[in-house]
Parts: sequence; structure tokens; C-alpha cells
Amino acid sequence: MARLQFLYSVVLNRLTNSDRICPYCESSDTRLFQRKKIFLELRCCEQCNLMYRYPKDSSKKNRTFYQKTYREGMTTDFPEQAELERLLETNFAKTEKDLSVKINLVQRYGCGPTLLDFGCSWGYGLYQFRRAGFNALGFEISEPRACYGREKLGVPIISDPQELDNLRPASFDVIFCNHVLEHLPTPRIAFKIFDHLLAAEGTLFVFVPNCGGTNASRLGVRWGPMIGEKHVLALNAEFISKALQDFNFSPIFSSSPYGNTALNHVGLEGTLLGDELMVAARRKW
Repeated sequence: MARLQFLYSVVLNRLTNSDRICPYCESSDTRLFQRKKIFLELRCCEQCNLMYRYPKDSSKKNRTFYQKTYREGMTTDFPEQAELERLLETNFAKTEKDLSVKINLVQRYGCGPTLLDFGCSWGYGLYQFRRAGFNALGFEISEPRACYGREKLGVPIISDPQELDNLRPASFDVIFCNHVLEHLPTPRIAFKIFDHLLAAEGTLFVFVPNCGGTNASRLGVRWGPMIGEKHVLALNAEFISKALQDFNFSPIFSSSPYGNTALNHVGLEGTLLGDELMVAARRKW
């Protein structure tokens, strides 16, 4: 049923002549890059290099989807009480929500204890960050998931974007954004939030599917994470580098598997081939 609803929405958007302008820079200079299942297009902006799904979603439609419809395994399915107690006792170790590797990277390259988990779902990562010693706050637009995290995990999560806007500037030493940006129909808003809330010497960490990696380049739209109902953006280091520099950030990149290797500067050939892209960014001086 969900797939049929999505197909209906796609066809309706095309019939009503949904615009093809870039959802980041609003340029009309975009081109068809690849087509997926007849009705979906992967388009590329010639100005900022963003790849995005057409037809696009409005912010209102996107918010409704994540309040009511979105399903993604353990990200959206709340564990029963007994299972939750086991997960909390083991700090999510050896589960798909074990963020220990990423937390170690944040501890290694970050610079301060205050952290915003942007798009924290029901707080499993937030819980692990707090156990690791961070003074961490979560933001999640899905009120049911935010409520579950507050009530069951005891972690602080805000779900109203206005509450996020009302936080004082430069509130956080670290902003952590784990597989969120690819879901956002208006990515510039997220970069504005990062710019507003990150401290002058803070570090931004972003993890996304690497749409410039080996499998993405080989398979194109046939690579699962590229575009679909859930993923409206196909992100790579080229676009993210430009967008962050628009907001006066200097990014460095790595791709999975991370291990203990140092981060690589964008532009190095043959270094960003994994399926997951990691971005660490600080202010330009």
C-alpha cells in the first residue's frame, strides 16, 4: 500500500508540473542524470552539483511522511520493554544501532562536551553519547519517536523546529548528523542551522550514503541508497564541500570503513570509495 501511495504521489506531482529547480541553490539550470523506474528522475544541478530526486517533496509533505508513514527497521520500530532494557544494559553493543565507532571518531576529532544529535530518531545515539560523557541534546521532527526517547530512555529531545531556532547561537561544540541530510527536501535549512548553532571552534560531523563511492558509481540509481521515497537527495563530497564552504566551513572527508585512519582532504583521488561518507567540518579562519 505504501508503495502504491508513493507511486500515486509521484505521478500526481509530474502531472501538476512540479518544478525542477535545485532544492539547494534554486537554480533552474538542472539536467536529467539518470531515470529510475520510468517516473523518478535523478537530476543534477549544474551550479552547485547537488543530485536530487524529481519529483520533489514539499517540506510539509516531508514532515507528514516522517510523522506518520516512515518505516526503517530498528530506526522506527520501538523495542518492547524487555528488549529495550537489554539494549540499554549493553549500551546497544553489537546491534545495528551501536554507534561506538562514530562516537570514537567524534571524541578523536571533536573539541568540546556539548553536542546536538540532529535527527536523533528515538534517541539510541543520544543515549550512547551521554554515556560517553557528552552533554548531548537531540532534535527529531517525529514527535512519536521523540516522545519515546524522552519517556523510555530519559534523554532530552526537542521536536519543534521553533525550539531549535530559539536556542542561543553557538550552543554546541559538536553537531552530529547521522544519515539525515539525504532525507531533507530543503538542505540549505540544515546548513543554516549548523551555521547558527555550532560554536566558533566547534566541529560538525555528517554521515550520509556515499553517492560518489564505488557502488554508487557502478550501479547508479540501482544502488539502493541513491534515491527513492525516503532518500530525496543523492549526496557526494563534491556537493557537500561546496555547500559547507558557502557557510564558511572547511570540510575534510573520509569514507567507510574508517578504522583508525586519518581523515582525508576532499579531492584526493581514490580515497572516498566506500558506501558511507563521513564529513568533519570546522570554521574557516
